[in-house]
Amino acid sequence: MRLGNLQLNHFLVLAPMEGITDPAFRQLAKEKGCGLTFTGMVSAEGLLRNGESFLEIGEDEHPVSVQLFGSNPEVLADAAKVAEGKGADAIDINMGCPVKQVIETGAGVDLMRFPEKVKRILVEVRKEVKCPLTIKIRAGWDKESINAVTISKIAEDFGADGVSIHPRTKIQGFRGRADWNLIGEVKKAVKIPVIGNGDVTTPFLTKRMREETGCDGVMIGRGALGNPWIFGPDNSDLSEERSAISPSLEERERVIEHHFSLLQNHYGEKRAVQRIRRHVAWYSKGLPSSASFRLQLFGVKEREALFEAVKSYFDFIKERVACQSSTSTENRLVIG
Repeated sequence: MRLGNLQLNHFLVLAPMEGITDPAFRQLAKEKGCGLTFTGMVSAEGLLRNGESFLEIGEDEHPVSVQLFGSNPEVLADAAKVAEGKGADAIDINMGCPVKQVIETGAGVDLMRFPEKVKRILVEVRKEVKCPLTIKIRAGWDKESINAVTISKIAEDFGADGVSIHPRTKIQGFRGRADWNLIGEVKKAVKIPVIGNGDVTTPFLTKRMREETGCDGVMIGRGALGNPWIFGPDNSDLSEERSAISPSLEERERVIEHHFSLLQNHYGEKRAVQRIRRHVAWYSKGLPSSASFRLQLFGVKEREALFEAVKSYFDFIKERVACQSSTSTENRLVIG
């Protein structure tokens, strides 16, 4: 997939997730094969006020797109210029966030209600940056005002190099099913790349979205939590509906240690422990007794205690599997 002058090596991209897609997680996703990562939402005004402390891009995580939110065209343009100067490989304008605090400022999905403002934003930002410019939108405000196709055409006409669409309305939030048909409608309406987003949690669903909509790229959010392996090119053959990525316990433990190391490089040990706990909970999802393990994690505050808890939990699972295997063998011998 190509966005403007940026050639990506994979059509899978990591969705912007506030507080989650930090430099460490973005680098990890890239290492696993992700074609493009997005920062969590960055306030345009906050970036202009705080600069260096408000946006961090690691040397080993490129390509990365900085997602800006705001409602003032000139402020967004100035912030985009700052972000490009700090190393952003692309700029994305958030026009899809349904969170109340964002909407009250006139940003996020509220922008979709004002096509003329969308035009002004794109014109101003396009003047200031040379890197690819994209927007991320929703279906529309509610089911009576679905205008994703209209906004996508405006994006194409006023300088955007691509559009990502999460086909739920603002009123839906994250409830119900994403309407993939709308992704297909947007794809038919514009010539710029279209990235589909919503309800993609497995390689099978990635393949299905592309086949059903014709989208150029697939954006993965929740499906990547505790599962960076979903970006791996080796998983592209997992095209059956029931196929799942099942990394070994040894691989999970190795990635947890590596993820912690990346976090520690960015935040220091204390904050790394705080940030890794929820990721460890996601890495253990679906494993035996994972609920009780997650409860145990909440009280962990030191690095040594964290990794001791992880090792003990994985050892417990290994012993349980070995015991079950031994019992199964004994039963077969008795039957034989």
